[in-house]
Amino acid sequence: MYFRLVTHGGDDPFWAVVKKGMIDAAEFYGCKADIDLCGGDLALQQKRFQEAVAMKPTAIALVINDPSWAPLVQDALDKGVPVFGINNDWAGNPRLFYIGQSEVRAGYIIGKRVFETGIKKGIDLEKAHLVMPVEVPGAAYGVQRSQGILQAAEEYGIKSYEIMDAGGLEMTTVEARITAYLLAHPETKFAIGLGGICTDRLTTALKNAGKKPGEIIAGGFDTCPGTLTGLKEGYMEATIDQQQYLQGYFAIACGYLYAWAGFMPNIDTGGYLVDKNTIGIIEKFSPLHVR
Repeated sequence: MYFRLVTHGGDDPFWAVVKKGMIDAAEFYGCKADIDLCGGDLALQQKRFQEAVAMKPTAIALVINDPSWAPLVQDALDKGVPVFGINNDWAGNPRLFYIGQSEVRAGYIIGKRVFETGIKKGIDLEKAHLVMPVEVPGAAYGVQRSQGILQAAEEYGIKSYEIMDAGGLEMTTVEARITAYLLAHPETKFAIGLGGICTDRLTTALKNAGKKPGEIIAGGFDTCPGTLTGLKEGYMEATIDQQQYLQGYFAIACGYLYAWAGFMPNIDTGGYLVDKNTIGIIEKFSPLHVR
């Protein structure tokens, strides 16, 4: 059996964990697998997907990050190539099943945690400003996570917010843009990174902007090294671990089970809240590219 993962991801700590899960599962099940990391380039990702379909693999695990995927996925299914979603999903896509985080729910969880901390610190939420930096504006993960965060924001009476374009997947660019935003918007009281790279760079950006730990209440997604540092130093309140190793691992395991007996599981891998009290297990397995 041969499986192909076609993703929008880049060569970064987050996707190294997905790849490790894929490799471990492929070894366990005795099959072959490859992963495409397209660096946020949708046109390249769709090109790689069509190339993968032409190879007639056992199945393709696809990051479905745009509505334009629907006809391409349907075409692959019509050609007899099974396609299921991982990491990102899009309503109405004909994919067989989905393995990944429920993004809206995860956004609500981190938003609620951050805003609750704001209340405890005496912040006037009606006057507070929230910034949500995102690597790829309009991508499904950011859209859906921000929906959940804004659901929580509405419940807590937060009216001022902005989704900020962080400029892509290159870490120095992301850090520079977040720093510049914080310097230009002193009214900011909350910062929630919508992706792993933005969350990773938040701590350094806060330091660059002259902020003290907890002065801006920050949170986000994933458990990249900079995020773990921020949790330990008090710059980050909490982060959501979508447990992406499982996405890579289950991409192979579920593809194998589908090929064997037609199983079509939908698996929510995420929503695991990490803070300074639960960071230990993440630190233990992060160097192994498991967490």
